[in-house]
Amino acid sequence: MEKTLKYFFTLLAITLLISCNPDDGNTSTFFGGKILHPKSDYVLLYNQDKVLDTLKLDENDKFFGEYKDFKGGFYYFQHGPEHQYIYIEPKDSILIRLNTWDFDESLVFSGKGAEKNNILIDCFLESEKEEKILFPFYGLESNLFKFKMDSILVNRQQKIDDFKSKNENLSDEYLHLLDVVAKFPIYNRFEKYPSRYKYVNRVKEFPKIDTNFYDYRRNINFSNDSLMYLQVYSRYIVNRLYNNAFSKGLKSKSTEFAISLLEDVDKNISKEKMKNTFLREMVINDFLEKSSCSVDKDVFYTYFKLSSNIEDKKQVQRLLNDVKNLHGGLKLPDFEIYDYNKSSKSSLDVLNKKNTVFYVWNLEYISEEYLASRVGYLSKKFPELNFIGIKIKTKGKNNPIKGLDVKKQFYIDSNSTANEFLTSKLPRTILVDKKGNVLNGYASIHSSLIFKQLKYLQKK
Repeated sequence: MEKTLKYFFTLLAITLLISCNPDDGNTSTFFGGKILHPKSDYVLLYNQDKVLDTLKLDENDKFFGEYKDFKGGFYYFQHGPEHQYIYIEPKDSILIRLNTWDFDESLVFSGKGAEKNNILIDCFLESEKEEKILFPFYGLESNLFKFKMDSILVNRQQKIDDFKSKNENLSDEYLHLLDVVAKFPIYNRFEKYPSRYKYVNRVKEFPKIDTNFYDYRRNINFSNDSLMYLQVYSRYIVNRLYNNAFSKGLKSKSTEFAISLLEDVDKNISKEKMKNTFLREMVINDFLEKSSCSVDKDVFYTYFKLSSNIEDKKQVQRLLNDVKNLHGGLKLPDFEIYDYNKSSKSSLDVLNKKNTVFYVWNLEYISEEYLASRVGYLSKKFPELNFIGIKIKTKGKNNPIKGLDVKKQFYIDSNSTANEFLTSKLPRTILVDKKGNVLNGYASIHSSLIFKQLKYLQKK
């Protein structure tokens, strides 16, 4: 069967290459492939934050799209909770084959345009493997750390040069993308080095850094909005902004730290859309990381002053309204929830006279796989607590999270009174004691503070 599939894709690739020959006047661009063990019945193709196409899987879990007048460039496709990047040029005929059980590692491209994408995925995987073994390097002194990272950069550049020598007519846009994918994971390590040095060596002071440590920064464009949705690029910007704040001697989670981040975004990113996106993400992430229903008014005031995106501001204001409508010191309201047999329950009944962790979620902001892992870990670490999942029902399938007790998973519909304090639709964790008193109305299960908070709740 495996040989048959490989033969099929080889034959299909050849057919597409012939049909897309520039000499026959066909200007179509093709993107398709096969998904093994699919997580849904479609693949989404994105152009930045816009869905370009929804590609349905057929009965054999294959999908196929044809496009006229295709604009070449950087895209990404998503299947289930995972995604990967792809570079497509007009008249390309790209086929993918992947197994969702091993998403990135199994991904293979074939057809016209495949070579450009195979080296991109190789760079992603190479960087991921390095991350697993390089952590001890953060304990080195800055000159030795720089020597190690510069050696990796030399190898990356050699890989790029070898690829360029074997492939002609590569566009400047693609070569820039390849450079970012290959090198920015290493640049990220430079930005994370000071704080990780403290962690690895268990010291209070940041390390002394040579003046040439950040020489590579001279070639970084901080406002490349075409790469805003490329994770390795956006992650670099975030890490650099955080490093800048730490270098000022500011303490993480402080008001001054958060304001510094927002002001640095405003100062360093010139493209308006990109600036607004990072301002929104910074202020929301800062709030969630503090894992509290206490609102830092100065931080939010700075955000509203700097952002020019009305819709973003509305979402942030809804977040503030949600905090106001349910916070510590109040009683948990009685609202209707449904189990996955569609039976109605009361929010107060599922407390079951236990100290309870309500984690509210929806697929737009958090994946089932992450929740299964995180909640599974926390529930084992705090076995006396009652973990209750509440899904904000969205379009599409409404299934419980695999790997977690289905009897402790529920959902709300659009008629639930819970929507009065869930208007932002952002993930929210509500800590409630056995008497129904809200101790923390906006905790966050991914915050480092959650362990201390759950330990306190368990003792109530």
